[in-house]
Amino acid sequence: MPYKDKNGKFCGFLNAEEKEGSGKFLRRYFLLDEKKSRLYYYKDNPGNLHADYSKTCGEIEIHFISRVSDARKLRPKVDNCFSITYAGRTIYLEAEDGDDLEGWIKALNDASKITVPVKHEDLGNGKKDSRAGFTAEIAGGVVCKIPMKVSDEEPGSSDESPNESSGLSASAMQSYISGYCVKQGGMRKNWKRRYFVFSESGFQYYSSDRAKEPLRTLPKTDIIDVRRSSSGHSSRDNLFEVVTAKRTFYIQCDDPADTDKWVNMMKQNLPTTQISLTKLTGPNGEAIEDAESTEAANELSGDGSDPGVS
Repeated sequence: MPYKDKNGKFCGFLNAEEKEGSGKFLRRYFLLDEKKSRLYYYKDNPGNLHADYSKTCGEIEIHFISRVSDARKLRPKVDNCFSITYAGRTIYLEAEDGDDLEGWIKALNDASKITVPVKHEDLGNGKKDSRAGFTAEIAGGVVCKIPMKVSDEEPGSSDESPNESSGLSASAMQSYISGYCVKQGGMRKNWKRRYFVFSESGFQYYSSDRAKEPLRTLPKTDIIDVRRSSSGHSSRDNLFEVVTAKRTFYIQCDDPADTDKWVNMMKQNLPTTQISLTKLTGPNGEAIEDAESTEAANELSGDGSDPGVS
């Protein structure tokens, strides 16, 4: 089992496949620092080493982690193997025993989840505290504080507009498909792990599966095309594109099967009256440019990326 050091940080030894696909596992000391949102690993316990030799071998930013899972079926020759998928890369680790494996999976999954504060009751007068907390989100590379909604009204006492929250967490919403992916932000080099939901309301993404307010919603009628990405990001696998007239969104899945699942499910459930990007044919077989298609294609040719919400 991973243990906590004197500072309350999860730590312990694991065997790590540092070079992906090599099959060579090296013993490393891992330290989970939740305050800094980092998983560090060292050649040995830094507490046993001189300061000059206690530098890290590497680190993983836990907010980029999209999955931590049991990998014993994928690596049957490696005892107690589990994997960490982050930023399109998978690292395989070997725990000492089954309890150690389960402990690390739970600790890493808990650390990579984004939590929000809950509202408190005023014990002095028995009334609910109407003050709300804030959630910090990154929009265009800038940290913004978003106030949390708190309402004392009974359910159904007010009319809710279509753009307001349904009160359900993202994972509880009815959807065609949902799950964690990594998307490119408006800053291009900025990739963020988000929880995506494709439903009748459109294509939405949230800060986590527990969030109730989407960071952004794309109505289904705004989506021109959904397709696998074939160029532009040679260092990233399993990408697909969601194309609108103003911007192309690049989304990265964990594996090719997930990518195909998202693309196929979205294509099947988009309105049939989408803007066509193909040429029309006249009565004599000549090619006719559709005005809407040409306009949309011209806008897309410049990528039209806007900083927007990441």
